[in-house]
Amino acid sequence: MRHERKVMGALAVLSAIGIGSAQADDPTLELMHFWTSGGESNAMQAIKDAVQQAGITWQDAAVAGGAGMNAYQVLQARIAAGNPPAGMQMHSAQIRQFAQEGPLIDLDAVAAAQGWDKDGVLDPQLKAYAYTDGHWVGAPFNTHRHNWVWINKPLLDKYGGEPPKTWDDFFAMADKMKADGVIPIAHGGQAWQELFLWEAVVNGVGGPAFHKAAIEELDPEALGGDTMKEVFDTYRKVLGYVDDGYPNRDWNLSIAMVMDGRAAMALAGDWALGEFNVAGKQANVDYVCANGPGTEGQFVWLADYWGFFNGLDEQGVQSQLKLAEITMDPAIQEEFNIRKGSIPARLDVKPDNFGPCGQKGIADRAAAVKAGTMVPSLSQNSAQTTDVRGVFEDVVNEFANTPDMTADDAIARINQGLADL
Repeated sequence: MRHERKVMGALAVLSAIGIGSAQADDPTLELMHFWTSGGESNAMQAIKDAVQQAGITWQDAAVAGGAGMNAYQVLQARIAAGNPPAGMQMHSAQIRQFAQEGPLIDLDAVAAAQGWDKDGVLDPQLKAYAYTDGHWVGAPFNTHRHNWVWINKPLLDKYGGEPPKTWDDFFAMADKMKADGVIPIAHGGQAWQELFLWEAVVNGVGGPAFHKAAIEELDPEALGGDTMKEVFDTYRKVLGYVDDGYPNRDWNLSIAMVMDGRAAMALAGDWALGEFNVAGKQANVDYVCANGPGTEGQFVWLADYWGFFNGLDEQGVQSQLKLAEITMDPAIQEEFNIRKGSIPARLDVKPDNFGPCGQKGIADRAAAVKAGTMVPSLSQNSAQTTDVRGVFEDVVNEFANTPDMTADDAIARINQGLADL
C-alpha cells in the first residue's frame, strides 16, 4: 500500500520514544522551497530555529522564483533521477498531484497527535488537499490571500485618502497619479505575475460566481462570454498604468517601490506584508492594505504545505514527521505567519498578536467562509492542475506582450489550449 511504505517503521520508533524526541546524532533533512525574499526568509527562519532546537540539521535547497514553478521543474527532474529531497514546499495542486502519484509519506501519526481533524482546528479549504485517500499527506504552513492591494499611505492621502473599491475607482485615481508623474501601479512582467494580475481582474470584474464557473469549472459559456471579454479589456487597461521598467521585475522589488513612494500601489498577495514587516514599515502609517478593486467580501485563497518524500530510513522519517509537527504547532503557526504576512492554517490561533492587516485577513476569511465566497487562486496553484494553469498563463502572457491581440483572440486561444490537453 502506498501509505505504508516507510511509515510503519516510523510509527514503531515514535511509539517507543514519542513524537518530538531528538536523536543524538542530529539527522539531516534536505528541504526544497522557493521562499528567498527578505520577508519569506525571515518567516522560514522561525521554523528553521525550531527544527535546529529539535536536533535536526536543515539542509537548504532553495530555488528562487515566484509561484514556485522553477522549483517544481527542479523537483520533477530530481524525482525522475530517483533523488527527491526529504521535503518540498508545495502549493495545493502539487500536494494533491504527488499524493495521488504515490511518493509522499503519510502524516497520520502527527495529525492524530495534534488533532488536525477536530472541528475548528484546520482551515476547511485546506483539508481537501492535505487529506487525500484517507490519509494526511500535507502539513500546511498557512493560508495566503490573493486579493489585496497595497498602497503607499502618503500618496493615498494625497489622492483622496480612500482605497479604490472598484476598477473604475482605481482608474480614476490612477489617471490623477499618472498626470502628476507618479507610477500608479508597481508590477513585474514575469509570467506568474501577469497571471496573478489578470486573476485579480477576474475577481474584481466577475466576482466569486464567475471565478467558480470560468476558472474552477471551465464552463464554456463563462470562458467565452461578455464577462471574460470585459476581464481581458480591463486587464489591458490596467497594464497601461505600469512603468517602463516592469519587464521581469521581481515581485518584492515592486513592493519596495510602494514602500519608498516610487509607485503608489501594488496588487499582490499578503506575502507583501512580510516585506513591509522586515523593512519596519507600519500599517496605516507607511502603507495601507485593502481588498483588491471589486473584491469586497471575497477571499481568494492559496496555501503552502510540506510534502515529504518516501525513501528515508526510520530516523529520517521520524525527522520528517517531527518537522510536520513543528510546522503545525500553534506557537509556530503564529510566529511564522506574523512574519510571512499570511494567516495561520490553524483556525484556533488567536489573532491578538497579529498586526492590522493580519487581523483583517483572519476576520475576512471567517466572513467569507460563512458567506460562501472563498475561492481558490488559479495563479497560485490552488484552483486547477498545473497543465490547466499553464494554458491560462501562456495566453495571458501572450496577451500582455502583444498589444494588438484582442480579448476575442485570447479567449479563442484559451479554449483551444484547454481542448488540446
